[in-house]
Order: sequence, then C-alpha cells, then structure tokens
Amino acid sequence: MVSAWAQETFKALKYRDYRVLWTGTLFSFLAFMMSSVVQSVVAFDLTGKNGAVGFVSLGMGIATILVSPFGGVVADRFSKRKLLFFGQTTIGLSFAVVGVLILTDQITILLLAASTLVLGLVFSFIGPARQAWVGELVPPDDLSNGIALQQMGMTATRILGPFLAAGLIALPFVGAGGTYLFMGGLFGFVVFTLWLLPASKPVVPTHRSFMQEMGMGVSHMRERPRLMLLSLSFIGVVIAGFSYMVILPGLLENELGRRPEDMAVLVGVSAISGFAVTLILAGKAGSGHAWTFMLGGGVVLGASLWMLALAPSFVAAMGAMFAVGAGASAFQLLSNALVMQEADQAYYGRVMSVTMLAWGANSLVAYPFGLLADGIGERETLMVMGSGVVAVTTAAWVTVLGIGRREAAAPVASVAGGD
Repeated sequence: MVSAWAQETFKALKYRDYRVLWTGTLFSFLAFMMSSVVQSVVAFDLTGKNGAVGFVSLGMGIATILVSPFGGVVADRFSKRKLLFFGQTTIGLSFAVVGVLILTDQITILLLAASTLVLGLVFSFIGPARQAWVGELVPPDDLSNGIALQQMGMTATRILGPFLAAGLIALPFVGAGGTYLFMGGLFGFVVFTLWLLPASKPVVPTHRSFMQEMGMGVSHMRERPRLMLLSLSFIGVVIAGFSYMVILPGLLENELGRRPEDMAVLVGVSAISGFAVTLILAGKAGSGHAWTFMLGGGVVLGASLWMLALAPSFVAAMGAMFAVGAGASAFQLLSNALVMQEADQAYYGRVMSVTMLAWGANSLVAYPFGLLADGIGERETLMVMGSGVVAVTTAAWVTVLGIGRREAAAPVASVAGGD
C-alpha cells in the first residue's frame, strides 16, 4: 500500500533531468522563503510600520506586472537553461549585495525595495521558463505530478525557510546581513545544478513580434474558458488573500504581545500543514476531483483568515495559520497543475506568465493592505482579506459549473441541429 502510494506521489522523480531541476528549484525556493521573513523583519525593524513592510514589496510587484508578459514570450522563444542560469546568478548576487549593505549599516527602505525590484524583474523571466521546462522534461501523462512535486518542494521550504531565517537572524555573529549572504550562497548551488542539465529544446524561429506572440497567448486562453477561469481566479485569490504576510509582524506586536520575529513560527506552522496537503494531493493533481479540491482549498483559506483575525492568543493564531497553510497550498498546487493541463505546450511560458501577474499584483496590494492595517487595525484587515478570497472562490465555483452545463448541452444542441 505505502509503496504504491509513493510510486504514484513521486512518479515524476524517476526522470533524471527532472530530478536535477527539482533539486535546484528546491534550494532556490528555500532562499526565497527565507527572504520573505528576513526582508519583513528588516523593514519592520527600520520603521516599526506595517506600511513599510508592504512598501518593500512594491519593487517586486511593479517589475512583475510590467515585465512578466514579456517573460512568458521569452520563455517560449529562447533557451530556458540560459534564462535560468543568468536569472539565478543575478538573484544570488543581489542577496549578497543586500547582506553587505546590512552589515555595513548602509541599508535603507529604498535600497531594500530596490532589491525586490531586481527579484521581480528576474522572476518574471525564470518563473515561466522553469514551469515550461518541466513540460519538456516530463512526459504529458506525468506532467501534473511534476508540477505538483514542484509545489510540494516549495511548501517544504516554507517549513524550513522561516525557521532557518529566524535562527540565523537570532545568532549575533550572523544576523540579518549574514542571513542574506547565506541565501546568496544557496543560489550558487542552484546555478551549479544547471550545469548538470542538457540544453533545453531548440525553439522554432519566428518572425512575429513580442506583441504578436503575447496576443497569441491571450487568444489561446480566451479560446479555452476553463484555462481563462483558472488564471483569473488564481489572480483574484492571490491578490485578496496572500498578502497576510504583511500583516503578521504588526498583528504579533500590536494585538498578541509577541515579537515580530515570531512570524517565523506562524509561517512555519502554516507550511507544515501545507506540506501535508501537497503530499496528499500530489498524486491526485490529474484526477477528476482536482477542481473540487482546488476551490475547496480557496474556501478554507478565506475562512482561516477570518479565524486568524479573531484569534485571541498566539496559540489560537497558530491554529488559524495551520488552516491557512492547508487551504493556500491546496488551491495553489491544483491551480498550477490544472493550468498546465488545459494549455498547449507551445504556450506554457506565456500562460504561466499570466499567473505570474498574480504575484506581481500581490506585491503591489501589499502596500495598500499594510496602510489599511495601520489605519483600521490588523484584525479588521485580515477580515477584509478573508472575505475577498471567499467571494472570488465562490464566483469561480459558480462559473465552472456554468461552463460544465454549457459543455454538456452542446452535444445535444449539435445533434438536434443535425436532425
């Protein structure tokens, strides 16, 4: 029984090149998850404001919104291996520079925001490229599992990353600056894994412009209602609910009487439940119940944000974050897997670049959400977030049911017309 479950859950790892890419991706996710904690701690320590934590995220949001559509076209037209090599080298150097600035007491909120701008620019290219490359390394029958395992790896780093970041920050001889240098070193290993991979598949030359290529990607999505719905609902849920990280430092200090650094515990708890959920759902990403599990995850995420808003103590907040992790991971894992199922391989990069817009928009709204929390309170802001997630998920559920009814009625109408 256990052996059969393991074979089904981890079947994409039997492909050597995918294993190498997955390992490199795991370490890049680890560094990125660490950065989300140390970046928030540094920003809050510099100013004591929720708005500052959100402001730092603006750089990544602006870059992602403006550049990610082009990043998808580039991912479909150029070598994915070269894109990842250049992009991940740039991120490693960026982390190292921020570490030096912190150690020399030269860091400012503006410089911290500039570093996230660099991250946003780079991720706009390597995010779609990495996902599209999975489509080349894994056969179609195992593609959903390959995408699910990518999500599982990211969720696992959400457990280790925050705790590792908090632990390193707490060490007097390491601190925030040393933690950034450590993250830069992790990307050195990530770049090394790329040397172990073969060149990505050659791309058929085209004389179409970037705008024409993007237009073809949009047309491809419009022709497939489920694909369009997946993309729009993903963007909506991420915008509405995934900025809770911005609120955590203020919630801890102003409402629960804890240190901002304790957000690492809350994030770690959510990651534990998220990892468990991805472990359960990884083998079911291609099943007929994927839509139900995905939308159910969205409802759980919204409801758990309400629970977090009402949490009377740190222990209660941990329980709410446990539910947050489960709902967010289920929704994200299955949404990404379903997107790749619904899209043609030639459009993987462009389709994934649309979902990348969600993270750019999320970074942009982090600042307004931070200001809202400063104005009306952290608890009230979390209630607004949870309500937004539930509203988007409910609308998506109603829409997909409508699509199903229209598809079921179409053959009947066709037969009637033929008679």
